[in-house]
Amino acid sequence: MGSTTIVASLVELATGRVEATQSRPNPQRRWGADILARVEAASRPGVLAAMQESVVGACNELLGRMAGGEAVTELTAAGNTVMEHLLLGVSPAGLARLPYRPAFREARLVEARDIGLEAAPGALLYTFPIIGGFVGGDAVAVLTALGLGEGTETALVLDIGTNSEIMLACRGELFAASAAAGPAFEAGGISCGMTAAPGAIEDVVVEGDRLRLRTVADVTPRGICGSGLVAAAAALVDAGVIEASGRIRDADEVGSNLSSRIRSGEDGNSFVLFRGAGGEVSLTQGDIRSLQVAKAAIRAGVEVLLRRAGVDADAVGTVHVAGAFGSRLRPDALAEIGLIGRAWTGRVNLAGDAALEGAVKALVSREARTRAERAAAAAHYVSLSGSAPFEREFIKHMDLCSG
Repeated sequence: MGSTTIVASLVELATGRVEATQSRPNPQRRWGADILARVEAASRPGVLAAMQESVVGACNELLGRMAGGEAVTELTAAGNTVMEHLLLGVSPAGLARLPYRPAFREARLVEARDIGLEAAPGALLYTFPIIGGFVGGDAVAVLTALGLGEGTETALVLDIGTNSEIMLACRGELFAASAAAGPAFEAGGISCGMTAAPGAIEDVVVEGDRLRLRTVADVTPRGICGSGLVAAAAALVDAGVIEASGRIRDADEVGSNLSSRIRSGEDGNSFVLFRGAGGEVSLTQGDIRSLQVAKAAIRAGVEVLLRRAGVDADAVGTVHVAGAFGSRLRPDALAEIGLIGRAWTGRVNLAGDAALEGAVKALVSREARTRAERAAAAAHYVSLSGSAPFEREFIKHMDLCSG
């Protein structure tokens, strides 16, 4: 259960086989795109119940698409700390201010029908344990999918979304933090943004004076998804269209035919990625600024976590990039915009929607639940809110450049 998107899989319990997967936007966005806005909204009379009803209704819609409710005999759910509170109808008021304490951290097991989920009588819902603050059950589900938290490997995990979790496994210990990146990586708030559905630009390459676009399902472009935004920014920085500062240059500053795609406006320049009979797909200056803020928040969190754990960047063996759009990214594009260090490019594992994979594992394995609970209890939570080192790193990494 992401802040922006909810994804569900239908699983055959006897075999563990995933029979179907469906997704839909999170209807709670009407109370705010970010989780702090939703925490504030939930404090108003009657709103908590309405928020729970909306997310339960969205889950029921997904269940209904994949199977009749009576066929669902067991459920697991993984979401950020706020999402799990709202699903269960528990006030997240403790997350409204420092020290950002959740009302509960332990895994919960409740009757699905008690919270309104349309499932078979007696069906139980398992929600993942919470590490602390805004590092919730979705982060623990990612660890479960990747098998991290108990070994000696030094690995970094970036679960990229509106609320991005950063986890570092080293020397048998686990460190975790959360960065409020905003919805840019999920194309939320982007002028031509859309989910990774057919027609979404998912990759952009500059070849001389020409653009090569790849879209989901290889159909005519009609928008851009998160991976396309990252790829486009990286390609245009490399081509000299976008400065390291993030500014889209004026047409007369670009010495190539790409200048014909630049349009000036009151709020800065924009760059046309595609023109067609159905309209244009463009990147605005505001889109680039949103991407910069998102990537700087994550990179700053990474640097703070490395320092807190006493780990040198060169010691990181694998960088797992998780998130619904993770499988569509190019590691070199992440390095080009400075989200990861250039030296890590060859160490990236694109883990895709690992939170969903972890939820599936916990659905069919009690041992997976035990490992998840053990990892959550042992993890060191590092708060970034109000952290002077985080603020310094955030400013340092606002530029779109590798390093």
